[in-house]
Amino acid sequence: MRLSRLLLSTSIICYVLYDIVSTLAAYAYLGSFEYEKSVLIKSAFELAGVPGFIAIKMTVSLIAIAAAFMLMERYVQFRGLGVGVLSGATLAGLFVGTSNMNILVQGSSIWLLGMDSGTVAAIIICGCSLGGFLMPERVVRRLSRPEPAEQL
Repeated sequence: MRLSRLLLSTSIICYVLYDIVSTLAAYAYLGSFEYEKSVLIKSAFELAGVPGFIAIKMTVSLIAIAAAFMLMERYVQFRGLGVGVLSGATLAGLFVGTSNMNILVQGSSIWLLGMDSGTVAAIIICGCSLGGFLMPERVVRRLSRPEPAEQL
């Protein structure tokens, strides 16, 4: 399996699905989205309820993931940036999902240095993106190699 497809699938699973499932679980436990900091998510929930939340969350997340995947697949010079964004989305999804599940266990989300999980997730994605952008060209070339079956 190519790295780009692996990163695409893990970022969709973690950043989109796990985050939605954990947010819905936290909503079921708390009964509201008051803990949510995003104005977009809150207004989508107020306008259309849970289906509106799911639709907005999936749409915005999948657009960002698809853009990063296209960068990685189509433009060699931005392949490192695509790797960084997709790996950052995977890590951020794991962190935010775990933070939301922590609401069920301990009644509170995870806060680091006074920052909520969404802020930490944004820092994770930006840091991984910067790391991917600054990735040396020899590493990017190694990531660009086709699989042995594709060489035939």
